[in-house]
Amino acid sequence: MGYLGIIAWAGIGFDAKLLATGVSPALGIQATVEKMTQEKDGTATYNFKIKIDETVRFKGQGKEPNPDLFTIFNFTATVPGSEKQPSGWIFSTSTNGITPYHGGRTVLSPLDIEGIPNLTGSRTGATMEGPAEISGFSVCTTVKDTIVGEYGSQVTRKSVATLTPEAPVEVKEARIGSITTPRLPSK
Repeated sequence: MGYLGIIAWAGIGFDAKLLATGVSPALGIQATVEKMTQEKDGTATYNFKIKIDETVRFKGQGKEPNPDLFTIFNFTATVPGSEKQPSGWIFSTSTNGITPYHGGRTVLSPLDIEGIPNLTGSRTGATMEGPAEISGFSVCTTVKDTIVGEYGSQVTRKSVATLTPEAPVEVKEARIGSITTPRLPSK
């Protein structure tokens, strides 16, 4: 390949890189730890927030099986009754799931260890349109050390490309991401 061929090839690579960096992926929903506080009684309090991007809505608890939700997996040693959430939201715990589903099938494959509680946040209030940032979620644990854990989310896409725009179809979207969680017990 001659000098001009190399320049052309590099130019194509440069243009592709510009295109790739200029378009950010839709997050749907992103859960993050705002702060973690070590309490005098030896527990640690995790304060969370979620960001909902402009392309989705977070529907309130409606008809099963597809409510919108976010789940923080393997949140070990939770202090019973310590969960707090903003008005219009509820936290629940389960030792298996809740994993986003579509058509009766799991659409995410997080590491979900049986017997270790998962925290699931869902909306009890009216549907929330993105963009939005919601703070005020917290929970205590007896574990001080942390690891990088996982969360999963399911939201409703606002607009969907369809061949029949006069009959839009509501589409659920599932995502998985990383979040700070308590260190898991060693075997």
